[in-house]
Parts: sequence; C-alpha cells; structure tokens
Amino acid sequence: MASVRIAILASGNGTTAEAFIKAAAERQVDAKVTLLIANNKNAGVFDKLKDLNRKYNLDIKGVHIGKNNYPPTADEEVEYGRQTKAEEQAILAELNNEKIDLVLLLGYMKLIGKSIVDAYGWREDYQSIYQGRMINTHPGLLPATKGLYGIHVQETVLKENLEAGNCLFVVDASYDDGPVIAKHKVVVMASDTPEILFERVKKSERDNLARDIDRFISEQKEYLKDK
Repeated sequence: MASVRIAILASGNGTTAEAFIKAAAERQVDAKVTLLIANNKNAGVFDKLKDLNRKYNLDIKGVHIGKNNYPPTADEEVEYGRQTKAEEQAILAELNNEKIDLVLLLGYMKLIGKSIVDAYGWREDYQSIYQGRMINTHPGLLPATKGLYGIHVQETVLKENLEAGNCLFVVDASYDDGPVIAKHKVVVMASDTPEILFERVKKSERDNLARDIDRFISEQKEYLKDK
C-alpha cells in the first residue's frame, strides 16, 4: 500500500511542524509529508522546511496561501480569523492536486472553510473518527478550553484551576468542536506561570504527535479495509 500523503497547514514558526516532519523522515510515522501551506508569507516554518528538505533529502512543497495573495472580492466580508473564498479554494486545489490523504493543522490560526471541511474534515453523518481526514492540535484539554488558543489556554487553566494538557481532534466547521482522537495530561505546578506551563504543553505536543498520528493512520487503515 502506498504511503499516506500528508499536508501540513501552519501559520508561524512551525516548531511542531518541524518535529513532525523530522519524525516522518526518520520513519517514525507510516506516512510521507508532501505539502506545507502557510497563510503568512514570512512564516518561520518556511525556513525550517528548507532546512528539513536539505537535511533529509526531501521534496516537500511549500506554498503561501493567505489573505494577502488571495484577497476577498469587493463584496466579500471576511471576519477576523476566517479564510477568504479564494484562499479556501486555493488550499483545496493544492490538497487535491497533491492527492493528500491526511491534513494536519499544526499551529494554523484560521478557521477552516466549509468546502475543505466537507472534503477532509468531520461531517455530521460520519459514524467514526476514522472517516475524518483532517486533524488539529490543541494546547489544552477539550472541551474545557474550547475556543481558546496559545497562551490564553494556559492563562485559563491556571486561573480556573483546570487540568492542563494537549489533544488532537478531527476538524469540523467550528472551533475545537470535532471528536477528540488523543489527549495527554500535563502536570500543573504551584510555581507555574502561563508561559512556563505553555512550554511544557508544547513539549508534550511535540513528544506525542508522531506516535498519535501513526496510531491514527494504522487504525484508520484497519477501519477502511473492509469499507
């Protein structure tokens, strides 16, 4: 069976994307990353991708698709954190052209458009998480930290005395609302600040991501084998 073809969507420095690409290149994941899309032209993840392509002799395609190069039409109103229609269509075209099997959102800071969710994400008529083909990371435990992102998750965890951790979930049309695939708790210490706790959560994300994705791919293959 051909390797599962993975696309990564990111927005910033891409430390989690870097860790996953490295793990895949070192055969810790039964998959091949073939595409990376970032909505920020100057995202640090592009520099990391160049280094990874060179170091591991990879040929991962890096593409900038964002509001700046795929702007809204004159009559289109785009809320903050949403994709333009042109942006959404361009991303979907890249995913289709590259014959992507699984999409990973690793630090991607926009809500995914409906056409992409319909093609790759969680739909109401699905019966199993293994029907989903788009996965997001979240630096908290859901649903307690739903709708929060980045350092704000850890601020809420400490303020409201919540459990800390990170999880993976199948992407649906809302923020942080799809079914959870995997979760990992992180110990909260009395001396923690949001920044210190966030670093431990991010380390947990990087340490567990490849293993979680590899397990999902394996179990998804088993689920789809007789379908």
